[in-house]
Amino acid sequence: MKLTDINLNNIKLVVFDFDDTLAIHKDKDFSKHRRESEENLINFYYNAYNNPNCFYDEIEPCTRSEVLYNLIDILRSKNIKMYCLSGMKFSFHLKAKQAFVNKHYGEDIEVIATSSQELKLIGLKILKKISNCNSDEILLIDDRQDVIDLLIENGINGINVKDLTI
Repeated sequence: MKLTDINLNNIKLVVFDFDDTLAIHKDKDFSKHRRESEENLINFYYNAYNNPNCFYDEIEPCTRSEVLYNLIDILRSKNIKMYCLSGMKFSFHLKAKQAFVNKHYGEDIEVIATSSQELKLIGLKILKKISNCNSDEILLIDDRQDVIDLLIENGINGINVKDLTI
């Protein structure tokens, strides 16, 4: 599904994934490198927790998505509520993710965590209730096709960030 397939006038809530969606990792194997040793894993979370304001700019460098940056401007002009729903093992880097989003996209996108990708469906149902909207008024943008497929099966619009064109 392409963005042009969705009438944004019918969308009330847009939810973004973080890793390789809002934050494009310069190290494409970032997740693998974190798992190579317990020390790498501990250092990753330690550094994220202690350096939230610069972590995703300097320590685990990421860039923003220009396509999403431009889309977010459009969504703001339509007063569409936005969240970032990120699958995370630990919340030690939640503040670092929020700091990156605030710095590169603005301070009106709250970062929320779920412990697994599969729980994004439940997370979206909670955000649906918070936002008082219907499933078909929600759009999720993610880099994982399995997550998008699960949401589409449950009546929620999903787009792979790789398919986005504005």
